[in-house]
Amino acid sequence: MNIYQRVILVLGAAALIAAILTAPTICILSGTYAKPSAQQFVQIELQPVISPATALINSVGVVGVTVLLFFALKGDIKRRPKKTKSKK
Repeated sequence: MNIYQRVILVLGAAALIAAILTAPTICILSGTYAKPSAQQFVQIELQPVISPATALINSVGVVGVTVLLFFALKGDIKRRPKKTKSKK
């Protein structure tokens, strides 16, 4: 594993955490979904929950890009020199 792959893994982990934490929050009211807004005055105390579907889609995207970059930056490709035919 070279230095570029390690950097990509660290950046991918940071992006994964950011993708999960920045997913939109929803509130569950008696089995239905409602998005909280500042204009609504609600008497009951709501527990906001991160939207699992959106967080999962974002996470899969970040992990996929991280894996692709990890393998794209894999070490140097060792190429064999071309064989030349000797003229006799």
